[in-house]
Amino acid sequence: MFVKFEYQPLIEDFYPNGEMKIETILKILENSGNRHSDTAGDYILESSSNGFAWVLTDWLVQIDFYPKYGDKVHAITWSQGVTSLFGTSREFELYCNDTLCAKGTTRWVYFDINSGRPTKISDELLAKYEPEAKSVFAEKKLPKIEVPENFTTEVAITPRRNDIDFNHHVHNLVYLDYAMEALSEDVYKSHNFKSIRITYKSAVVSGEKLKAKSASKDRSHTICIYNQNDELKTLLEFGED
Repeated sequence: MFVKFEYQPLIEDFYPNGEMKIETILKILENSGNRHSDTAGDYILESSSNGFAWVLTDWLVQIDFYPKYGDKVHAITWSQGVTSLFGTSREFELYCNDTLCAKGTTRWVYFDINSGRPTKISDELLAKYEPEAKSVFAEKKLPKIEVPENFTTEVAITPRRNDIDFNHHVHNLVYLDYAMEALSEDVYKSHNFKSIRITYKSAVVSGEKLKAKSASKDRSHTICIYNQNDELKTLLEFGED
């Protein structure tokens, strides 16, 4: 099942130069996935209240060009079905004025909230999504983010109450905001990112204090987010031209 999601951009979705923010691109892709779940009858809030949740583990998005203010934007998404023992992948294409401008993939694990463990995706649940065989990337295995030996910047971050989502942990896209705070000023202002890779190691819950550390090498910028006990929670990597 291929699902089309049309998005009406808002003024806050853009940088001062009129280009769409990378956070907005991921938000559009995420919400297209939610539309697919609703279409399949797998209502996210309902599943969570029944003790099960889709847990996002990875993102990879490549951007050819950014939509500008006034452009028409839509996404197309689909599930590939079971791609690991407890997991699945979701693919995305983003269109600007009907031209493909970005593509991405995510990895998900189906989680039993009560036991705190991944659980097998039932054939019945899988069938609701009507999986497709199409992939946006030729390589199935996602590139690994290496933890830098040395960091150049470090910022302290206190998650806000509003950062916590319906699964009672920091929402996955909020980590992008944290990462932006750790980037150097010149890298942040240029926002010339053509790719983003994210790996979630473990969820951040209410009450945790964080620190985001960044390092740059060969036009690639890596941010590692740790909690107060120096446990690595999330890794992000931005790639430039």
